[in-house]
Amino acid sequence: MKENRQHLAGILLLCMILASVAQGFLPAFPVIIAGIFGWGAGLLLARDIAGIQRLQSLIMLAAGGAGLFWGLLATGSARFEQAIVANQAMLAMLASVSFLRLITLPSTGDDEKLPTGRAALWRTLFGIHFFGAVINLSTVMIVGDRQSRNRPLSPLQATVLSRGFAMAASWSPFFAAMGIALTNAPGASLTVVALTGLPVALLALGFSLWQLEKKFDVSGFRGYPLNFRALWIPGLLALSVMLIHNAFPDLSILTLISSLSLFLTFTVMLARHGRSAMPGLASFVTAGLPRMSGELVLFLSAGVLAAGISTAVAASGIDLTPGKFGAGEASLLLVAMVLLSLFGIHPVISVTTASGLILPASPDPDLLAMTFLMTWAAGVCISPFSGLSLAIQGRYGISAFSFPRWNGPFVLLLLAVDILVLHLM
Repeated sequence: MKENRQHLAGILLLCMILASVAQGFLPAFPVIIAGIFGWGAGLLLARDIAGIQRLQSLIMLAAGGAGLFWGLLATGSARFEQAIVANQAMLAMLASVSFLRLITLPSTGDDEKLPTGRAALWRTLFGIHFFGAVINLSTVMIVGDRQSRNRPLSPLQATVLSRGFAMAASWSPFFAAMGIALTNAPGASLTVVALTGLPVALLALGFSLWQLEKKFDVSGFRGYPLNFRALWIPGLLALSVMLIHNAFPDLSILTLISSLSLFLTFTVMLARHGRSAMPGLASFVTAGLPRMSGELVLFLSAGVLAAGISTAVAASGIDLTPGKFGAGEASLLLVAMVLLSLFGIHPVISVTTASGLILPASPDPDLLAMTFLMTWAAGVCISPFSGLSLAIQGRYGISAFSFPRWNGPFVLLLLAVDILVLHLM
């Protein structure tokens, strides 16, 4: 029964991707169709969500629903359609990007010896960062599983996993962070924020290497034999997104990423395996796509929250919009949202809420989007309640509450760099 439910959800998610891409290329195509497919899959997979993600989703649904119905009672109208379609393009992008693991996952033989020492630390940290920038959390699980096969994951290995992966949120077009940032900062340029965030991420990783070498004996560090030749696919995809977006700026960046991810996956799979690629693709639709149940339910709930907040604010007549939004205000917002993440407030919640309050002030969209990306990167790295920390805890038995201690000084320096960059912007 559970298997059939997940298979149906996977098919609905594929339909959501196709409907979202169709709407991106043909604006006359009803956007609500993609939203309905997404919600159908979300309802089927909701029972698979547990723990902190379930609690966060329920809180967002309750708060957003209350705002919608209060607005309906007060004014006779509420933004129910917005609640259905709010994050459909971003969810389609996340689902499409997940196909890339079929062609880009780094691989190593079971009997291949793990590299050790300082060079292994360098290669593993940057390898996790660049692979993770495209195929997301799968990279952490692959590297962590291999490192922990014969002995428990060490604090140093866990720290490398968390920092290498989290920093990709600063710039990667394929992260949920970018989708949330571009959605909640309309008009922001992917090229500007990505090219601003990438040097920040590289600087943070460089400092991380220096700090870890001072804190730990890295001579015994057991890394991962990443095959860097596989980086051509992520690199080609990222470059294609940038070039096509510059040539066709009116085309939604989320639609572009979704369509290119599917096209590249199907093309490479067919070139490698011919007709035998089809069963693998079909299997991924029915078994692989449903694994994004946590992200799916979280972002559907965030859409309801955003619609509820905007409905309630409009119905109340209260103006919480700041007088202006410059670098100083962006810096204060960044620090506040990172602090909130320490207490379990997911960046989706804080970003969605902040966006509804700040957008009426007509902020610089690039500055606002960069603030959101920086919040996500720092928050994911330090929060014991982030999906990254909880995944490492559940899979490798490392307490998620160790990450604020291990990554705290690193995040403080990262915030200092972030604030400097915001002022330079």
